[in-house]
Amino acid sequence: MNRGRITAVFAAATLYFTALYVYVPTLPAYVAARTSSLTAVGVVLSMYGLWMAFLRMPLGVITDATGRYKAYVLAGVLLAGIGALVMAAGKTVGMLAVGRALTGVSAAVWVPLMVVFAGLFPPRKTIFATSLLSLASSLGQMIGTGSTGFVETWGGFALGFVVAAGLAAAATGILVFVRIPRAGKEHRGTVTPRSILSIFQRRDVLIPSFTNALCQFGVWAVTFGFMPLLARQVGAGSVAVGLIMTLNVAATTAANLLAALAARPENRKPLLYSSFALFAAGASTAALARGVPLLFVSTVVMGLANGIFFPILLGMSIEKVDAPHRSTAMGIHQAVYAIGMFAGPWIGGVIADLTGIRVMFGIVAAFSLAAPAGLIAFALGSRAPARGTHASERPPRQASRGTR
Repeated sequence: MNRGRITAVFAAATLYFTALYVYVPTLPAYVAARTSSLTAVGVVLSMYGLWMAFLRMPLGVITDATGRYKAYVLAGVLLAGIGALVMAAGKTVGMLAVGRALTGVSAAVWVPLMVVFAGLFPPRKTIFATSLLSLASSLGQMIGTGSTGFVETWGGFALGFVVAAGLAAAATGILVFVRIPRAGKEHRGTVTPRSILSIFQRRDVLIPSFTNALCQFGVWAVTFGFMPLLARQVGAGSVAVGLIMTLNVAATTAANLLAALAARPENRKPLLYSSFALFAAGASTAALARGVPLLFVSTVVMGLANGIFFPILLGMSIEKVDAPHRSTAMGIHQAVYAIGMFAGPWIGGVIADLTGIRVMFGIVAAFSLAAPAGLIAFALGSRAPARGTHASERPPRQASRGTR
């Protein structure tokens, strides 16, 4: 393992996610100041997940087919700053939607970045690697959301977007100097239309992907969607709203460590079921909260849940996929769960307009318990051999060459 490259990519990923989240706690209010429709707010927020869903899968296929990673990673990280600047200048809901869409395009780079990072570890440590990079993303989210209230106090809403642009530039600068070799010809030669199609047919890729989509629907409807607006309704100021988000991400970070250490094959099923129940409990608590303290409790509970199910499902989706096809598998996984990130705030906004934010939280809580648990139970009860080539069927040397 190359510790220098691991450290550099970890640091860049942390800055990158700080750039993506430094304005997130105040973004719903920033959009709401320009429209009276919660549906419109949800549509703007949903652009982030929508463009991830569109681009992550084709980006995974392209990077596998070409063996090129660095150019896509650099362009994607830089777009996080460009999208933030567009939102800073946005005076209309349409302009804000464009800026948020650009940050969604940027977030598609998580596909090659995750594959590059996992490639720095032996195949047997795939879930450890995905949990570790998930930790970097959680740290970035925690730093970003923890700074939001103070940044807004110093310079208003717009300053957060400017800070995001600077952080994205810094992350790009680090990655420029990281050696990310292009995959060799023997890697690219194994990627064919037929082999790519086989990845789309594998249960070990699809089941974790759709389960994570159901989970992220709840996360982005509640935590990163309408929780800030509910907090302001019960009297929270900018710093308190930022703290609510920070506690959520801090809990996610702690749970990422738990997942990295405890997610052995025999433990995954109970960990996943427990995390689904935890998230439902947290969302229900938020629906009943009449003051800020109970929102602090609910956000921690939901953060713990997200920190457990996210890296486990992520690692499961690529664990048995051979090295030349991992970007495709990762692209499928991330594109599918991004559908949940898009649908959560969009559908959540529609429901909130019809019933109110609290009732919407209750509906999402019930869904977040029943839907993912039901899919996992069905999948485990009707398990069939995965199709396609597994990493274990190839020489170990090829899967750990570090040429991705």
